[in-house]
Amino acid sequence: MTQPPASHPVSTRAPARLGALRQIWPGLVVLSVALTLSLVIWRQDPLVVGWQDRVFDTLLKQTVAADVRVVVIDIGAQDETGLPWDRAATARLIDKIADAGPAVVAVDMTFSGTCDSGPPNDALARAIARAPVVLGFLLSDRRGPPPTPRPVIAMASGAGQALWSVAGAEAACPAFAQAARAVAPVSLVGDRDARVRRIAAVVAVAGTPYPALAVEAVRIARADPAPMLGLGPWLRISKDILPLEGAALLRFRPSDPAVWAGRTFAATDVLTGQADPDRLVGAVVLVGSSLPQRGGLRASATSPLHPSVQIHADLVTDLLTGRSPHRPARAALVEAGFVLVAGAAALAVLIWLPPVPALICLLGLAVAWASGALAAFGIWNWLVDPALPALAALLPVLLALIAKAAASARAERQLRARMGQLLPRAIVARIADNPNLLRLDGESRLVTALSTDIEGFSTMTRQIGPQELVRVLDAYFALTCQIVMTHGGMIDKLVGDSVHALFNAPLDQPDHADQALACAAAICRATEAFRQRPDIAGTGLGRTRIGVETGVAVLGDVGAESKIDYTAYGDAVNLAARLQDANKTLGTAVCIGPGTAALATTPLRPLGPVEVRSFGTVDLFTLPDTAP
Repeated sequence: MTQPPASHPVSTRAPARLGALRQIWPGLVVLSVALTLSLVIWRQDPLVVGWQDRVFDTLLKQTVAADVRVVVIDIGAQDETGLPWDRAATARLIDKIADAGPAVVAVDMTFSGTCDSGPPNDALARAIARAPVVLGFLLSDRRGPPPTPRPVIAMASGAGQALWSVAGAEAACPAFAQAARAVAPVSLVGDRDARVRRIAAVVAVAGTPYPALAVEAVRIARADPAPMLGLGPWLRISKDILPLEGAALLRFRPSDPAVWAGRTFAATDVLTGQADPDRLVGAVVLVGSSLPQRGGLRASATSPLHPSVQIHADLVTDLLTGRSPHRPARAALVEAGFVLVAGAAALAVLIWLPPVPALICLLGLAVAWASGALAAFGIWNWLVDPALPALAALLPVLLALIAKAAASARAERQLRARMGQLLPRAIVARIADNPNLLRLDGESRLVTALSTDIEGFSTMTRQIGPQELVRVLDAYFALTCQIVMTHGGMIDKLVGDSVHALFNAPLDQPDHADQALACAAAICRATEAFRQRPDIAGTGLGRTRIGVETGVAVLGDVGAESKIDYTAYGDAVNLAARLQDANKTLGTAVCIGPGTAALATTPLRPLGPVEVRSFGTVDLFTLPDTAP
């Protein structure tokens, strides 16, 4: 009788082992996914931080009623006599504020130039000396002596090692600094997405620690001889101990334009006596400007044009109310630990319960976490992510219960929704179908650049308030950007009141020149109708001027670690910006370069050879239906 080969017993046990593996693979998936997500959250991957910042932005948007006396004085382009605002007007303003008896006056401005003795400077120095004034200074990479007067701050041993350090500062003139109670940094730095969420509570300038403008203002208002910076880190002002994040950073609750309006006086109203002086008595008064040309606008969670003086006022309000939000140092560890616990719970319920009850149990666990995180924020102002750990706890069991096709469809929808904010839907669909089409590492490409500008924008900003300006710009950009995307263009960037768009990027668009011209015509029609709207007509919004040119450009992701931007470089892009400006002298609404004219099939009206700065004599064209 023939004997079976020696390997035969092994082959009979292989199906049993394979069956056992099939029984335990859902548990392996649950544990491996839970461990991976836990590590990602604990290590604070940049994608995780970006997600959490967006979640925290939503939490911090909730307005908290604040029974504190915080007043913002907004300086415009002109004084009470109609003349351009100058230091003499600032001296009169601070004198008026000092007459009311504020607790402190914090100035979000830097009086660093023209320090010679003279009537305006002497008057400003005298006015500063009449009130407890904190003057702002800007941080600089240029090495120099620290600003004076030096601050008084107590520091625990080693607390200064983690501070944000700079080589020097652009400080106020010596006469002003000597008259002031204190000087403080006013520089604001955005996160990776350019939004300002945190302010350095203390900054080391040439090795000397300086509390921020809001911190110094609250310290003086509370008559605290010196704040204290401790390890952890934490900051003590008077009797309040404030936990800090990272390099002595303080988060703030960004207010919305409705809050700005309630606490803000126009500087001219203060000078003419139209502002209620009782509002200034014993108040923390912040002086600054919301004019775009003064460079004081920043992006925040509530507005893309948040005046820096209002940001400092938000932080002052948080400090006075004791509701400064912060993210505990061990928050990431707690979030990662919850994901591991949830993974173990998911494995248990998958073993003992059917799929639907198991999913319900884990959903309840996720809801409990989210509720606890929201309660921690409401009670202690702790920023613990209520969303990502809860979703991470559900993800392992979902991966074990749903099909691969459903997961892929969900990922595609998320991709389309995220990219649809930047690109037209047709382009998003092509990228989603074939991600290899999107090349962001640098390429030369024929593009049509479109650049817009609003006529008389600077004049309009002097005529309307900051809240009205933000409202008009939001509506204007929503209108023009939608038109660009409807015609297949990509929004390159928004600069001040201008829209810079690209056609034939990042994907091929065969009729990009004609589409750009159709887009220009549509913008002209739509913005003219927009100007006639009852709620816009009184703002003085000017007509839109547009420049269009086609040429080869270099495109790709460019930037620093804190901010990366997909943009284009080339003569066509620069000429398009020059052409929108040329409309001023040509009397046209749309000015078109020779590159676009040569490629387009759209009928054009020649304007003849025109001298364009940096480009020499150029043959220009316009659209007949937009010509005057």
